[in-house]
Amino acid sequence: MKSPSLLAFSLLAFLSTAHQAARADNGGAIDFAVAANVPASASSTSTLDSPSTAPTSASASASPALSFIPPAVSAPPTEASSPTPVAREAAPSPQAVAPATTNIFAGGSDSLVARTVGHAEGTRTPNGSKTRAYYGHTDPGNGVWNLGSFSYQHGAKSPEEADEKQLQRLQGQADVIRQKADSHRLNLSLEEELNAIDLANQAPLAALDTLGYVERLKQARDRGLTGSDAVLWARTQSYRNPRTGRWEAPGLGNTESNISHDQNRRQTAIARALDVYQQQTMAHRKEEEPQIKVANKPPQETIADQIIFQDLAPPKPVTLAQSE
Repeated sequence: MKSPSLLAFSLLAFLSTAHQAARADNGGAIDFAVAANVPASASSTSTLDSPSTAPTSASASASPALSFIPPAVSAPPTEASSPTPVAREAAPSPQAVAPATTNIFAGGSDSLVARTVGHAEGTRTPNGSKTRAYYGHTDPGNGVWNLGSFSYQHGAKSPEEADEKQLQRLQGQADVIRQKADSHRLNLSLEEELNAIDLANQAPLAALDTLGYVERLKQARDRGLTGSDAVLWARTQSYRNPRTGRWEAPGLGNTESNISHDQNRRQTAIARALDVYQQQTMAHRKEEEPQIKVANKPPQETIADQIIFQDLAPPKPVTLAQSE
């Protein structure tokens, strides 16, 4: 029989391992695996449009290829049927899932959130069109069947249903992110908020846990970083466990260079999709603006103008007849 101290140590080790797996959970996102000894330049830089370039997994000898062939089941597999069990975060509280009122979620599958996060996932093009991966693909990180803009892998009958479920989940997580930002007196820019939501889609605990994205963003600003530099630093450092100081991104090799490279790839994709979205929005608004036309003058004013201009005309020279 083990001593009480040994049992306590074993329990602590188990909880630490479970937390590490949970923090690295991609929440339904495509998590390209990168071997720990692979340099940053070989890390996950491609989207689903070029699956053959996906880097190798730390636990496999060959690159995990994306498969667009659905599994031989009537419905996509749920978490319980995942070939590689991945720990998930606890279900959010009712308050956390309250729908957000911000317009970045307006439009559902055509919302700004769906288009930017979808482009980071490789399921949407910069202009919002749906790629082949949108309609279903196997996650190269854990082999689970993904659907929709957000690579949803928690069980859905269609890509549209997958988008609806994940949008509801992300709205609640966005509320939590805003509350954390308010508590730290941070006013998030659109870029910062979209990257926070994308991180929540990829790895919920990295975005929402203690010393997650918001806290790391504040640290970045305190260090003098601004704009995209602050966002990249915060996204990368969010994968560091504040309790152990270790990196927790097994699919990215648990190295800072690989994690930063992957986060920069996603951040760049978000910026690209956001730019196209804003251009399309401005063009659409211009099309909806009423054309300003100069109204024709009423007949009375037209006649008055003729009289006035006729009166103002220079007098004709008078020719005097010469007397004989």
